[in-house]
Amino acid sequence: MEFENLLVDIDGPVATITLNRPHALNALSPGLMADYDAALTALAPGDAVRVIRVRGAGRAFSPGYDLAPPDGGNGTYGPGAAGGGSADPDARALADFGESIALRERETMREMAERWLRIWNYKKPVIAQVHGYCLSGGLDLLSTTDLAFAATGTRFGHPASRCVGIPILMGMLPLKIGAAKTKRILFTGDLIDADEALEWGLVEWVVDPDELDARTMEYCQRVALLPMDGLSIHKHAVNRWSEIQGCRVASLEMVEMDALYHTTPVYHEFLRRIAEHGLHQALAWRDGPFAASERKPVSK
Repeated sequence: MEFENLLVDIDGPVATITLNRPHALNALSPGLMADYDAALTALAPGDAVRVIRVRGAGRAFSPGYDLAPPDGGNGTYGPGAAGGGSADPDARALADFGESIALRERETMREMAERWLRIWNYKKPVIAQVHGYCLSGGLDLLSTTDLAFAATGTRFGHPASRCVGIPILMGMLPLKIGAAKTKRILFTGDLIDADEALEWGLVEWVVDPDELDARTMEYCQRVALLPMDGLSIHKHAVNRWSEIQGCRVASLEMVEMDALYHTTPVYHEFLRRIAEHGLHQALAWRDGPFAASERKPVSK
C-alpha cells in the first residue's frame, strides 16, 4: 500500500498511518488529505486490521492546512475574479456574473467538512500519536480520531485565528474542551502545552517523547483484543450521543462562519502579503503584535 504523502505499515491488527511531509511539518495539503482518505478506505474492509494509529513523520504531527501556494502560484489565495462575460458592465446579462468567491469557497469547505465527518464516523477506532505541533487544521484531524497520546512538549492551538479564520470543524473544540476554553484558544491564537491539553481533555495521555511510539502502539494492540463488531458498535454508540448533541450540524455551521471570515479585509491583506512577500513574511506580520506580550502561565 503506497502513497505519495504518507506511509502505511501493518503490525498484526494495528495499521499505522504516518503523515509523511516532514519538509512541511506535515501540513495538510490537498494531496495529503486525499491520500489519508484513500488509506482509510483501503484499510476499512474486514477485521484483520481492527485499529488505526495515525502519527506524523519528522518534527511535528501537523501545523494545520497548507498555506503555501501550490507550484509557487497565488491563484488559490488571491481574491480572483468572479464571473466572466463582456468587459462592459452594461452589456452583461444576469447569468454572466458567475459565482462569488465566497460561495465557491463555502462549497469547497463544505466538501472538506463532509470528508472530515465521514472520517470521524470511520468504522474502526483511530488513535492519534501527536508530537511537536498540532495546530489549526491539525486540530481538525485530531478531532476525527477517537483517542490521543501526546509527547511532552507538544504544542496545541490555532494561531491562524489571528487573521485566517477557524478550523473547518473548529476541531470540535466546544464538544471536547467546552466553550470558554475554546474561546481562550481562538481569541489570541496563543498555544497551550501538552499538560494543559491533557487537563482540558484535548488528549488522554501525555508521555515522554522517547516512549511515545511504544506506549501508543501498546495501547492500540490492547484495544485490538476486542472483536471488530464490538469496537465498531462502541465507537458509533458514543458518536451518536455527540450527534444528538448537535456536533454534526454545528460542524457544518462552522463552514458558514469560516466562509464569512474569508470576506474580511484582514484576511485578504494576509493573502496579499503571501502573494507579494511570501508566507514567512506574512506570518511574521500576523504574529508580530503578539510577540511583545507572549502568553504567560495563569496561576490557578
